[in-house]
Amino acid sequence: MIYSVASQKGGTGKTSTSISLAAGPAHKGKKVLLIDMDSQANSSKVLLDSYTKIPKEETVHATIIDRKPRVIHKTKLRNLDIVPSHILLSNTDVQLTTAKDHREARLKTQLDIIKDNYDYIFIDNPPALGWLTLNSFTASDQVIVVVSPGYFELDSLVQLSKTSGRGAGIL
Repeated sequence: MIYSVASQKGGTGKTSTSISLAAGPAHKGKKVLLIDMDSQANSSKVLLDSYTKIPKEETVHATIIDRKPRVIHKTKLRNLDIVPSHILLSNTDVQLTTAKDHREARLKTQLDIIKDNYDYIFIDNPPALGWLTLNSFTASDQVIVVVSPGYFELDSLVQLSKTSGRGAGIL
């Protein structure tokens, strides 16, 4: 199963939720992949001691822009791998806007190659509904929306629900 952890709002706990959801099954011996789609790269910084030494060609940026599939890294937790993020992801929406291929399915295309190697795949998304999040939703079986209790947060849930309607359920 592939799960996207998403919210339009920053600071709701998407990264903490993603790391916790990925670490749980990994501790129980399940093979887990976490994909860090947020240009802030907080999941990557937490799970990779050598994050600052990883070149952009070995990050999710290469997966989305260059369609390079082999950017998976072992984390410090057994059974948990990660596709790290890169600051250049902040420019990806502009690059994908002019793309003439199935730009919303680039992540799915690469995940289809390796998804059978994992029991669970979690995707930590940026706080936006751009091309990166659309790639995550297209690749996912389920969307987990993290919200803080409040009117504006719940209002964003309605928009996410409309956007993720491509077959992925919202949890």
